[in-house]
Amino acid sequence: MIFADRVDAGRKLAEIVVKKVRGNGLVLGIPRGGVVVAKIVADKLGWPLNVLAAKKIGAPDNPELAVGAKVKPTSLKVTGLNIILVDDGIATGYTMAAAISWSRGQGVKQVSVAVPVCAQDTAERLKPLVDRWFCVYEADNLMAIGQFYQNFEQ
Repeated sequence: MIFADRVDAGRKLAEIVVKKVRGNGLVLGIPRGGVVVAKIVADKLGWPLNVLAAKKIGAPDNPELAVGAKVKPTSLKVTGLNIILVDDGIATGYTMAAAISWSRGQGVKQVSVAVPVCAQDTAERLKPLVDRWFCVYEADNLMAIGQFYQNFEQ
């Protein structure tokens, strides 16, 4: 599966999410590309959108290769909310795992993850950490998120 761009990916993802999600909550986009996708999901649900600054820690010789991740300090109040964490894709899962861990530590009611594409092995590792998992395509051949987008400009 190839997405034209993040808007196309967001539309396809939002169609899946709105079929399963009810009630109120908050959509949290992970910068940079995840915010574009998250806005479409939030708009389709009628939920507010905010940004969660979860950032990968790159390998010294290859900054695109994640070796860990952290969530920057934030004043977001999410206790008792249903939240949906959205990114434009998940490769190693370190960034999303950090976002999930942060969310759990904030006392959210329910944590969901919504992404257009995810590495299959990473999806299997992350699914047990969340209440709901939404993914358009789980790829068994994911080398980089950009390979699933015709236009993946920042």
